[in-house]
Amino acid sequence: MRAVECLDANVVQDLMSGALDEVMRGNVLGHLDTCEDCRELIGVTAKVALQDVVTETRPYASRLITPRAMNGDIGDIALDETIAPSHVEPALDETLASGDHGAGATMRPPSRLIPPRGRPATEGGPFGRYVLDEKIGSGAMGVVWRAHDPKLGRLVALKLLRRYDPALMDRLVREAQSMAQVSHPNVVGVYDVGAADGASFIAMELVKGQSLRAWQTEGQRTLPEIITAYIAAGRGLAAAHSAGIIHRDFKADNVLVGQDGSVKVTDFGLAAAKPSDTGTKHPIAEVNLTTEGSVLGTPAYMAPEQFAGLNVDPRTDQFNFCATLYEALYGERPFEGKLFAELSENVIAGKIKPAPATTSVSSGIRAILVRGLSVKPGDRFPTMDFLLAELGRDRARPWRRTAWIALAVAAALGLGLVADWTVRGRLNAQVDESFALTGRQVDKTLSRVGKNFNRSSEIAYNESAMREVAGHHDQADFGLGTPEADLEDLEKLHGTLASLQWSGLATQHRAVIDYKGRLLFTSYAPQVWNTDTHAIPAVKRALDSGASQSLTVSSYADPVFAPSQIFGTARPIGLVITHLRALTLGNNATSSNETRAILLQFEDINEILADLRLDDETLFAVVAPNATFVADPGLDESLVRAAPRDGIAQVSEHGHDYRVLQFPVVDDDHEIAQIVMARKVDGVLTLFPHARLLFALAALGALSLALGTAWQARKITGARVA
Repeated sequence: MRAVECLDANVVQDLMSGALDEVMRGNVLGHLDTCEDCRELIGVTAKVALQDVVTETRPYASRLITPRAMNGDIGDIALDETIAPSHVEPALDETLASGDHGAGATMRPPSRLIPPRGRPATEGGPFGRYVLDEKIGSGAMGVVWRAHDPKLGRLVALKLLRRYDPALMDRLVREAQSMAQVSHPNVVGVYDVGAADGASFIAMELVKGQSLRAWQTEGQRTLPEIITAYIAAGRGLAAAHSAGIIHRDFKADNVLVGQDGSVKVTDFGLAAAKPSDTGTKHPIAEVNLTTEGSVLGTPAYMAPEQFAGLNVDPRTDQFNFCATLYEALYGERPFEGKLFAELSENVIAGKIKPAPATTSVSSGIRAILVRGLSVKPGDRFPTMDFLLAELGRDRARPWRRTAWIALAVAAALGLGLVADWTVRGRLNAQVDESFALTGRQVDKTLSRVGKNFNRSSEIAYNESAMREVAGHHDQADFGLGTPEADLEDLEKLHGTLASLQWSGLATQHRAVIDYKGRLLFTSYAPQVWNTDTHAIPAVKRALDSGASQSLTVSSYADPVFAPSQIFGTARPIGLVITHLRALTLGNNATSSNETRAILLQFEDINEILADLRLDDETLFAVVAPNATFVADPGLDESLVRAAPRDGIAQVSEHGHDYRVLQFPVVDDDHEIAQIVMARKVDGVLTLFPHARLLFALAALGALSLALGTAWQARKITGARVA
């Protein structure tokens, strides 16, 4: 036994009555050899016990102690004079039957608690209405058995007195009465109290587990786990206080922790009733718990008023509770004192030890414990409920801090999403307006291009060379010449067209084709002539049906241009707009079905796009009927293909969002191309691909964490005082 493990009144009383088993008795005697204060406590208790024997329990004095003649102060009683006698006492029923009781014979213990002499309790044997199964514990006062009640079919913990003693029986009854008046999940329930087969007993709720002290020293318990367990035990104390009961001896050994994690306060053997608001007391207070000035409780955890033998109230339990919790958290008791006198002096003076340098206990928890350990009861918390609420709030602080941080993160992420949503909304509106303006610009540009083509064609018609082409006929077709002569004439026309300045035309690229579809001149390859152009659809339509003009968009690499070599052997890359104008001799705008000459004017599509561009952020692409296209850098094929054909849509490509518009370019109700416009509308979240989804998921996760930790903090502080 450690030096600070001084004896409490229970152990002293059981030592005096001979109720200790051999092992415990040896430990107690060993402690008494080294502790002067406990020897003094033995002397005081012996004096009180002897007075009670003389005045109240003389018929059963031999059952308690065998006093010897005393000539001096009670403090001089030797240790061997305070223990139970070793000789055999008469049977209890024989003692009760004796008529020589003296003046104190009227103070008989209640007959319902005087057990008849019978056989000792044995494992597996009956004990009254109970069957004893297994001994599960023993202490100074008695033995605890696991038993079952066959009649009700339930297991109980049966606490049996080691021997008959009126004082112990009073204490047993008091404990049963105290516990029976408290119905709470954190207080061990009492089912029955009585006597059977030679022993008095209490039948209590069976808790399968261990003491709180054993639990907290088993393995590495975290601070939150310990505080949670003590808060549960504190709720049991608070429930006892609400029922008018003061425990007076709260410590870790008097709390049970079940295998299911339940925490229950037990051992109300020193309990007393507190006065009500009207000054009356509960009937349990009628039991004489102690003589004024004596000490009851476990010294290591006792409050100053207990050391001083003053009145106790629920705040005394609060002191016991904080002293016990202090020891559990710091690994040492709050007050120095290897001797009883030293300990009591430090407790009454309020000399709490400083916190260990390596402790992880927060300053908030320590402040709560220090207040609960105040010397004056009025300086402590008003009730256990207030103390538990403060403990819960401090323990919930990390949860609340996490909740606030998570909420702040969720708010920041949510704000980013809202800002992104707002910015994108504004961008969408701007882009849609820009698209509408660009669409009108496209119409104007195409109209201008068509007018320029027509105007330049009319200028070209006035050239004598073009009139020669329109008036040329192969003489061999009429039998007036030879093919060779016709070829020479064509060569002359080619030379004339090649040397022509072509001033005032809309573009620098053109080609001339005669009535038989022979290429007479192309600005892309002036040396090329007399090739067949019938493979070009627009030319074939003009020759076959007399179509006077058309506008087409095609790729330079389109195979239809290969036979004529109209773009030369090294064809350009991209798309080209081709304007065709058919001519007849003497009529610039003939409606005749006989086409005499064809003028083709070419314009690269990039030159048109430059005219269409209103800003640097809108990307353009032109798609030819054969699905070939040209596009600005950044507008790749996947985005062009993803653009819907109707209206404006939002398209996600390569981690970016685009507003995309695709609309047709029509000439004489004939679609000649598609124009695609695209513009980024990424908003503010352009950090990495899928940033919005990740932000949204992170915001939901942070919000869930905030709600979960806030709920946990609320759960921890659920015992808050209203």
